[in-house]
Amino acid sequence: MRIISGTAKGRKILSPKNEGRITEKGEIKATRPTLDRVKESMFNILGHKVYDAVVLDMFAGTGSLGLECASRGANKIIFLERFKETYDILLENVNNLGFTSVSKVYMKDSYEFIKSLASSGEKFDIIFVDPPYLNHMVDRAVKLIAEFDLLNADGVIVTKYDKEEPIFRPEEKYELVDERKYGNTIIAFYQCRE
Repeated sequence: MRIISGTAKGRKILSPKNEGRITEKGEIKATRPTLDRVKESMFNILGHKVYDAVVLDMFAGTGSLGLECASRGANKIIFLERFKETYDILLENVNNLGFTSVSKVYMKDSYEFIKSLASSGEKFDIIFVDPPYLNHMVDRAVKLIAEFDLLNADGVIVTKYDKEEPIFRPEEKYELVDERKYGNTIIAFYQCRE
């Protein structure tokens, strides 16, 4: 894995030993990194939204998505990763790439952390929801983001699914505005309803 563009373009991102293994339903510790071509397409779609953005990278893993934002000029990135092995690698990646000034890294459960953000009033321009595949975790995350009003009015939630998973279609606050399939991966984008 590497950074695609920006100030750290071409720099490598460290990965855990379990990277790339086939994940089974319920195996929540396996890290399945976003392929460079998928990440490049995702960031082409996000375009100018990344520069100066406040970003939340839930289920961050090694931080590939949030680090790409930092490289492209995001103002602040909060990374959430609950597993110690992956969290340690994430911290090392943030340090190695020199993004400590714009990054906050927490070893916390993403759902619980979202609840704790409710009282802070903090809102995000981009929220990545990239949990382990085949665990049906996106729905709950998007519902909590809506419940605690964490997305700015012109912000975007970017989710990643396995092609075998149903795509969440919210009925209230947010709407699915785009979805793209890349092999076994589906990227879905949500925004506030107008």
